Amino acid sequence: MYKVNHDQAPKHISDLVSTVAVTETRPDLYSGKTTYYCLPSLRTRFEQRAFSYSGPTVWNKMPYDNRASPSLDVFKRKLKTYCFNEAFSL
Repeated sequence: MYKVNHDQAPKHISDLVSTVAVTETRPDLYSGKTTYYCLPSLRTRFEQRAFSYSGPTVWNKMPYDNRASPSLDVFKRKLKTYCFNEAFSL
């Protein structure tokens, strides 16, 4: 999702997700200016495994500090720390 957010991902991956700001009804709202991604509506539980759902779900749950990392290396380091803290509830 970091690469999608920074236009470094392939187009076919980027086309699977859309930001909240793209939603027509939110251009002037605070949520329209954030880096959150829209979650698609699901018909089955199996669809929760798709990148178009699981990627934005995890991305939206991360702290803003992690999402706003200046480089991919910094993001990976912060992501590892975040995942460790979530797994072991420190």
